[in-house]
Amino acid sequence: MIEDQQRPRYWLITVSIILAVASLTIISTMLMPLFAPELNLDNLLGFPLGFYFAAQGLVIVLIVAVNWAGSWQAEVDRKFGAIEDL
Repeated sequence: MIEDQQRPRYWLITVSIILAVASLTIISTMLMPLFAPELNLDNLLGFPLGFYFAAQGLVIVLIVAVNWAGSWQAEVDRKFGAIEDL
């Protein structure tokens, strides 16, 4: 259980993790279309490179970001004593 004086710091760190992952997601989804015309000049396995990066690369970025956020949050939970026993 998190002590009352530690709650504001815990939530500040938790919200910063959420904002970091949300920012990474927004930046990734906004920047990909900007570079798509230049990337589409090349092909990868018969698909335009911009299409391939949008279809595969963005999914990989999101999976890595979610795993990174989960491990970071687990470390914060351990530090503040908010560990869930399963």
